[in-house]
Amino acid sequence: MHSSIYQCPNCSRAVNFTSPYTTVKECVCGTVINRMNNGTFLPRPFPTIVAADNATVIAPGTAGQWKGKKFTVTGRFRVWQEETLVSYWTIIFQEESLGGYLVEGYGMYAIYLPKEPPAELTGDVIKNLATGHNKQFYGQTYMLLRKNHCKKWDVEGELYIPECGNTFITYDFSSPNGQVVHIIEYWPQVRPAFEVHYTDFTSLALTHTRTYENRGVMLNCTCGKGIHIVSFPYAQSVACSHCGTRYAYKNGNNFSKVAGHNIMTPKPVIKLGSVGTIKGIPYKVLGYIMKEERNQYKARWTEYTLFHETEGYAFLSEFEGHWIYLREHGKTPVPTDMYTEGFRYEGKDYDLFNKYSYNVISAVGEFAANPFNDGSVQCWEFISPPIMWAREQSPEEGIAWFKGHHIPARDIAATFSDNVKMPMSTGIGTLQPNGYVNLKQMLKYVLIAIGLLIVIHLFTTGSTTEKQLVDTQIYFADSSNTQTTVIEDVRLEQSSSSVKLLINSSLNNTWVEVEATLVNKDDGSEYTVSKGIEYYSGMEDGESWSEGNLNGEMYLSSVPGGNYTLKLTATREGGFYPVGSYHVTAYAGATSMRNLFICIGLLLLWPIFKYITSYYSEKKRWANSDYSKFNYGSE
Repeated sequence: MHSSIYQCPNCSRAVNFTSPYTTVKECVCGTVINRMNNGTFLPRPFPTIVAADNATVIAPGTAGQWKGKKFTVTGRFRVWQEETLVSYWTIIFQEESLGGYLVEGYGMYAIYLPKEPPAELTGDVIKNLATGHNKQFYGQTYMLLRKNHCKKWDVEGELYIPECGNTFITYDFSSPNGQVVHIIEYWPQVRPAFEVHYTDFTSLALTHTRTYENRGVMLNCTCGKGIHIVSFPYAQSVACSHCGTRYAYKNGNNFSKVAGHNIMTPKPVIKLGSVGTIKGIPYKVLGYIMKEERNQYKARWTEYTLFHETEGYAFLSEFEGHWIYLREHGKTPVPTDMYTEGFRYEGKDYDLFNKYSYNVISAVGEFAANPFNDGSVQCWEFISPPIMWAREQSPEEGIAWFKGHHIPARDIAATFSDNVKMPMSTGIGTLQPNGYVNLKQMLKYVLIAIGLLIVIHLFTTGSTTEKQLVDTQIYFADSSNTQTTVIEDVRLEQSSSSVKLLINSSLNNTWVEVEATLVNKDDGSEYTVSKGIEYYSGMEDGESWSEGNLNGEMYLSSVPGGNYTLKLTATREGGFYPVGSYHVTAYAGATSMRNLFICIGLLLLWPIFKYITSYYSEKKRWANSDYSKFNYGSE
């Protein structure tokens, strides 16, 4: 085993590596020592992160847990990419003495665990792979989401890094089943791979954290005014509040003026610098931007950049008085077809609502990344109100996914109070719930409910045995069209029974109606039901026709047990050929489908109402989309 204690070549202090997993450590004097595989060490000219610019609450010595496994943070290397900044914190799991990374950036957190690099990505294969394209490895298909070039990096504490070159390339792959792989290419021969597990700040249960410190950076605008970018280094672009000049952080070195200017004066309705709580997170409003679609509609909307020290960036999008809260996510949908018009993710169906690129009309404040060079960005919005998945894709930056939620305007007004002037709301918002129901989901649940009703009906009636009570033919007197018959000694044995009565008659272009009444001999209570049957036939234009039925049935439900008489009163149609008789059969313990159909009918009332209201509401919502499946031709 190689030594873990080395003498700093600059200050002669002892530098103690606390883990055999780590390879780089910062001495208290600022010298960075690289422990080699052969036990020797080299001083490295790596810049270190000063306390005033830590820009995070995580620190060497911070402890946390992931899936029940406790870990300790030892240090980090911070990677400056084209428009973003990411910290790779080295973590050591206590029980297993294994290492990995806790990766932090822009409010996203993930655990990176080492795994064997895929053999399919050797040589120039990975370099030649374009974002949005698929590659088979590890026995399944992965899509390359992002390819980022490290411009520079700095270090803090004790960390693991296999190679210490000046720059490197990172690749992010994701599969449709949710597996994510991260690869770092230091050299063509050195490409460590990691399986990625996204988590969140709360779940990590971090302890021994430090106070968030970040002095940001001051920038002198060409107009002579100073600009304080408070969330730098995460914010890497800014628009001057005095003259509108735009700047972006270039090549990991400094802010440079970029092309573009405000076409109209920025008029944010939320005051920059104000604080509002959304989804339980107190955000500070840092930036305002107005965007315009690059198409014939030229729709304009505004976005507000929000920032929180541990939750990172979020965005408030406002269009026609409707608000959407968005955050970038690492665990996202991965449609196999990038040009799909819909997909299913986490039990929900998402449909393509809009596709566009945009121009920046006006801006003020600071922003994550650089929105001023995004003319080539393509955006797709997939909705399942009140949730949206928005995908942004560019040739340079790859693919990023943002999850959006509808936020009621009253919540915006309440949280920002006097710092917001609410715009008027018109129409139906893209994600406004508005009684929204997923029609496919509703149909599924209705069918399940009907199935349960049928099962319950069969369960409660399956063991019931019918008992014949009456079976008789009853004749009308020649001189009367009404016939009353009383049948004695009808006994119902069970405590409660359903009684079915079947009537039949040889009708010929006539009708008969029968009223049946069960009269309890003990208390005189009566239970009455009636039924009419009719049958007509003839010839018309050389063709025979008929309508009606010779049979009918009626039910008495929940009749108490006891001794009864059955009173039958029949009425027939008078005329030349009146019906002469009818036949009646009565059963106790009969099962009736009527109650089942009534229950199903009542069950369907609400879904039918919701379907109608949701249909017209959705039709109105989708009128703003080129991808609507509704027909507006007659409107």
